[in-house]
Amino acid sequence: MTTTVIGIDPSLRRTGLARVTIPAERDPIAETRVRPSTGTRQATLTDRAARLAGITGYVLDYALPCHLAVIEGPSLGSGGVGSAWDRAGLWWRIVARLLGHDAPVAVVPPQTRAKWATGSGRADKETVRQAIARLWQPYWQPQHATDDNEADALVLASMGAHWLGLLPMAGPDPAALAGAAWPDREGIAA
Repeated sequence: MTTTVIGIDPSLRRTGLARVTIPAERDPIAETRVRPSTGTRQATLTDRAARLAGITGYVLDYALPCHLAVIEGPSLGSGGVGSAWDRAGLWWRIVARLLGHDAPVAVVPPQTRAKWATGSGRADKETVRQAIARLWQPYWQPQHATDDNEADALVLASMGAHWLGLLPMAGPDPAALAGAAWPDREGIAA
């Protein structure tokens, strides 16, 4: 049986997406992409809602069907009142749509993502990117070699595979998995 785990790093500018496919008797496949989006401070509510719907639709088209979707939890330290509402709205739209399609969803706080990949919850984006690139060598070729959104999404998908016991290589310390909110394991058909 082939298992598919999706990683989602939601962003108003560059949403990172990763798909880890683990076939029963072949090498794993790790693929990533970014969904760019632009907005303006002068955007109307209609424009903002359409932007969120466009990003959400793209994420769902990429993610479904899957055995598990792992999304980064909200980053409460990001600035801007309008964008804070939009980020929260995007996050909830994605989660609600995944759940509406009966996809099990896990939520990983940003520091837990960094800790799993590097051993430190304070690791910067570049350190995380380098760590996940080493872990998935030679199975992952990013679309944009220096894009931390792709790398973060792959960390999330990898954490999901690790939690399912399907990470196809020796992974980081599994203790970091405890910092995430995982769905009921019984509801996952992996």
